[in-house]
Amino acid sequence: MGFNSSPKFKVKSHNIIVAIFTNKTVLASIALTLLFIIIFHIGSTVSVPGIVITGGALNTNTFASMLNLLAGGGLSRLSVFSVGVGPYITSQIIVQLLSSDLIPPLSRMAKSGERGKKKLEIITRILTLPFCVAQSYAVVALILQNSNGSITIFGATTLGDLSVGSIVALISIFTAGSYISLFIGDMITKRGVGNGITLLILSGIVASVFSNFSIAYDTIAGKFDQTKLTETITMIISVILYFALFVVLMLAVVFIDQSIRKIPIQQTGQGLITEVEKLPFLPLKINVAGVIPVIFASSLMTIPETIGQFLSSSNEFGWFINEYLLISTPVGLSLYALFIILFSFFYSYIQINPQQMSENFEKSGRFIPGVKSGHDTELHITKILNRINWIGAPFLALIAALPYLISYITSIPSGIALGGTGIIIMVSGSMELWYSIRSNTVTSGYNVHRTKIENKINEKVNNNVDDSTDHQLW
Repeated sequence: MGFNSSPKFKVKSHNIIVAIFTNKTVLASIALTLLFIIIFHIGSTVSVPGIVITGGALNTNTFASMLNLLAGGGLSRLSVFSVGVGPYITSQIIVQLLSSDLIPPLSRMAKSGERGKKKLEIITRILTLPFCVAQSYAVVALILQNSNGSITIFGATTLGDLSVGSIVALISIFTAGSYISLFIGDMITKRGVGNGITLLILSGIVASVFSNFSIAYDTIAGKFDQTKLTETITMIISVILYFALFVVLMLAVVFIDQSIRKIPIQQTGQGLITEVEKLPFLPLKINVAGVIPVIFASSLMTIPETIGQFLSSSNEFGWFINEYLLISTPVGLSLYALFIILFSFFYSYIQINPQQMSENFEKSGRFIPGVKSGHDTELHITKILNRINWIGAPFLALIAALPYLISYITSIPSGIALGGTGIIIMVSGSMELWYSIRSNTVTSGYNVHRTKIENKINEKVNNNVDDSTDHQLW
């Protein structure tokens, strides 16, 4: 978390676009990011060999929609990326929870710098494998259960008709596709701009926006008799109102995402600044954790139904899952909202560690006016963090749960209801990408200017040395 400093160190907003398009390094990173996203979407359009769609398409229920979201749209096309990055996100949740002082060896790795983080990442990738296998089997069962006979896998229309070899082959293909998705995401993160995993999910959401609007229009229009003038006018007003509310919700998400709480900071040794407006400040976003809690909660909610794919509905545990743990049920929806709130608090303390920040203040000679250094500063930052989390976390939970709530009350399909996980990821992921591009542009620009200054200094030093040598010889 950086400090806001004097305006002379900022890049003016009206110049940032020019700076981006004149910076070859940033343009190359953006081009590389687009290339990897295009490769991912080409792979998402290629159906798995052996899967034949004889008519219609996969009926996407709530579980399938959630999996399709985490797969970047790969499941709706029955591609090799049908599982996507969901298993990796699930294993990442588990590792992060266990490394927060629950398991001492993992906790030591988390606190041991870059080397420890690399070890944790290896553990996360290994843990991803069993989740990939389980979710791949769930996807195979889901395809056959929701195809209504219009989709065949190696000629079979039911899971019982598939041979063990066919199931193993499909699981291997989906698992390989999941790890390829992770590789593409890693390449975007390291070589491109932004967070690769988030961008893969974001690209799938953006690609489906127009089709979702088309489905919403057809659904609304289908509820009216367009041969009657009054109903036609009502239908048009309903469509306009739908899109207007969609825009309002998006603006509300943008507003919360961009809102910050300013903590004024004073530097030891500087003259006392009495005007708060002139003080540098530490900006804490109202939505500190960004889009991560929504993605984590979505991934976590896929686990019960993944387990349910292995069980029959007559099984007691299977019945319990279908009645209470699915997101389409009141209890499941409440759990989904609760997970978003919990992950918002949890991940905000990972992003902003009050204890570590207090120690950094003492080392750098900074302090919060009116607050003692050390433990009091830690408590002050924690108090502010809790307050803003109680604004941002429930808002995220409400927006994410809104489509399912509307669907539960009005029987409107959740895929076309207003709000939802998709709009949060679309807004937060887009803003995160923009900030990453800006940051890379500023950093690259500073490096270029520093290199030019160093070259000029070296030239002057070399010229002075040459002149001194010539003078001695003369």
